[in-house]
Amino acid sequence: MKNMQIHSTIKNISFIIILILLCSCTSEKNVKINFNTYVNGEKLEYGKKYVSPNGDGTFSIHDFKLYVSNLQLINSENPAKNYLEKDSYHLIKFQTNNSYSFTLNNISLESYDKIRISIGIDEEANLSIKSPGDLDPTNQMAWNWTSGYKFLLFEGLYSPESSENDLPLVFHIGFSENKKDLVFDLTTKDEIHFAIEINELFKNPNNIDFNELPRVLFNKEQAALIASNYLNSFIKLE
Repeated sequence: MKNMQIHSTIKNISFIIILILLCSCTSEKNVKINFNTYVNGEKLEYGKKYVSPNGDGTFSIHDFKLYVSNLQLINSENPAKNYLEKDSYHLIKFQTNNSYSFTLNNISLESYDKIRISIGIDEEANLSIKSPGDLDPTNQMAWNWTSGYKFLLFEGLYSPESSENDLPLVFHIGFSENKKDLVFDLTTKDEIHFAIEINELFKNPNNIDFNELPRVLFNKEQAALIASNYLNSFIKLE
């Protein structure tokens, strides 16, 4: 009788241990990565007039897209568990609304405390003839005068107070040295939401006055001014 009680106790303890182990395991699931775009805190609407971020007048946006690449989920305590997405090149484009998303499959967000992304494309992929991920020369982001891709495309119209004529705004930012890496603390274990604030692209830390600089295409120094503004409040986790 005593042996039966001991055996029963051992079974119960074993069952409890198994339950604890099962509960402690992290669950894998598909994780959606969302990008929501704003202009001075308002949701992006193509064609709508917004107050100019610097200088006078108003501006409107007709097209806006950028490359986000090299997505990595980081486990600070055990870097060996870091997750690097394969063929991680995403063209974040906003065609019908202010949001864009893609999905990471079979991820345990509980295992990670940070997320790293790059705005732009690493030099090897930028100059390669291969087309992993969204690196497609037909997507209107490849340069037609040299090799490589535009990392960010912004097009619109500027309406200065001092003139009745609208001025085209064209900012095509590329060049391998303008890839910027951003790291964020993960506080969610579900979906990940990034907020893009377009005004910050033109004001932090470099103030861009549309009266003085309405176009950036091939000039490396001017492109670097815009790329430097990626690093502050242009993209945040919501």
